[in-house]
Amino acid sequence: MDSFIEYYGIEDNSNNYNIWLGMYYMYTTLSTVGFGDLAPRSDPERAICAVILMMGVSIFSIFLGDMTTIIDAYK
Repeated sequence: MDSFIEYYGIEDNSNNYNIWLGMYYMYTTLSTVGFGDLAPRSDPERAICAVILMMGVSIFSIFLGDMTTIIDAYK
């Protein structure tokens, strides 16, 4: 089975293209939309994606907690 890097030709792409590809992948993963057009292809890649998802949930939780504090202070 090919890895994500081999399957999507990351090494052959320009740096700018890879940055946009990475940001697109990050946003679709963190927003839980996950279109499926970019997907991890091996177990280590899936583990990295799981860490990214957990970080996204943590950041969202912190943001939501801050927003609740702001709303409570406003009342």
